[in-house]
Amino acid sequence: MKIFYSLRDFIIHPEKAASFQPISFSDFFGLLLLVILFVVPYGLLFEWMGMDQFENGLMDLFKENKWLFAVLGVVIAPIIEEPIFRLHLDLKKSSIWWSLILSLLLASVLWFPLIFIGYMIYLLVSVSNHNPPPQRFVVYVSAALFGLIHITNFKNFDFSQHFFYIPFLVAIQIWVGLVLSYIRLKHGMFWAILFHAVYNAVLIIPTVYFYEP
Repeated sequence: MKIFYSLRDFIIHPEKAASFQPISFSDFFGLLLLVILFVVPYGLLFEWMGMDQFENGLMDLFKENKWLFAVLGVVIAPIIEEPIFRLHLDLKKSSIWWSLILSLLLASVLWFPLIFIGYMIYLLVSVSNHNPPPQRFVVYVSAALFGLIHITNFKNFDFSQHFFYIPFLVAIQIWVGLVLSYIRLKHGMFWAILFHAVYNAVLIIPTVYFYEP
């Protein structure tokens, strides 16, 4: 329960640890359990609200090559996404630059890099002028952007027609983004990448193993 209160306090008032310590086994899997406990009711709500009408484009890759899908989800995605969305949370100029440069890997969706690069430039200017935004602001924006990029997983999503669905479609990713921000700022990037990989593995590996075309 201690990790629950620590996470709660962080979400209310995010702060970076003075020094990073390895996360304990119990805290790591306690956080994993907290995340997974949100996934099941979220999935039921997702279906009840009729949001399963939106086709996830990642399923095309899954059906074509499920093991490639697993490698991309469990290994590649955490290694790329964590530096983009979480590295800059320490508000160091070098970290912001790396997040900005790596965000170009997401250029297949034109609108997102434009938003993200604009935000990174804002952070660079603010930090360079010795007037960085509050830690709470960058954590919340990071989680929101992490959620928003996942809307691109849905094929032919019409923003104008289904705009009101967006908060529900990306809610779980925003929640995961907040947990990953906690791990990154309290324990470091390595543990955030590892947690992201394990979380994806918990969801992907059983699906891959039991999938029958």
